[in-house]
Amino acid sequence: LLILAGGHVTSQTTAKTITMELTNRTTTLHTANTRALRNATSAPARNKTTAPWPTASIQPTLSPKPTPAATGVYSVKNGSADCIKASLGLTIIVQNSKTKKYEYLNIDPNATQTSGSCGTWQSTLNMTFHSGFIRFTFGKTADVYYIYVIEASLRVPSEGSLYYGIETVRLFSTPIGSSFKCLSKQTINVDSNFQLLAVNTQLQAFDIVGNQFGKAEECAVDRHKRVIPVLVGLSLAGLVVIVAFTCVICSRKPNRGYEHI
Repeated sequence: LLILAGGHVTSQTTAKTITMELTNRTTTLHTANTRALRNATSAPARNKTTAPWPTASIQPTLSPKPTPAATGVYSVKNGSADCIKASLGLTIIVQNSKTKKYEYLNIDPNATQTSGSCGTWQSTLNMTFHSGFIRFTFGKTADVYYIYVIEASLRVPSEGSLYYGIETVRLFSTPIGSSFKCLSKQTINVDSNFQLLAVNTQLQAFDIVGNQFGKAEECAVDRHKRVIPVLVGLSLAGLVVIVAFTCVICSRKPNRGYEHI
């Protein structure tokens, strides 16, 4: 459904269910309701490439417990200049439809191919790996940029499962020319049984100078982790001062001893 209003085009995709055959079993793929908004007068994307649908020649190995993900560096170029630069560790979390237990897959940067597109108001980063992909779509206004569409897929032939999700949100809003940085873990829901876990994240889209990250804008979680210990330390120091002052006052009180009758 396309609606033209005020020079903008809004596209809306309604929820649907797709059923497909995979390893002689039927898998149901649920797609979430999505909405995408873009400026109809924005410049067309350049250096656009499409992430290929991954093959399953190498079976993904899911773990029953989470382990630290390796940090990878991914970029999309417009000629020789980066239009997207990302450094982060990624873990896919899915809920097994049969056991209802969560399973984890760390993305290996050395087994991941990067592609995407560079545009004036919208750029895309595709990360394709064995049996799946993750796609970040960045949007830009006059002052800030942000991720507004996250799409991911993982095919697990050994389970006869295909996990897919797409989420339209506004994440990691950052001033133009700066980079978003967050060392803490961040969980992003792309479907009811499908999540992405990002850690040690630093990313930037648009206006990248010299293919280097701009000034880092710290995420709120990291700020709180840094500020809370300082506040606790100040509180303890204040408590020690109060106790010491009380002891001094008490020690200065005259001791009259017993009075004779």
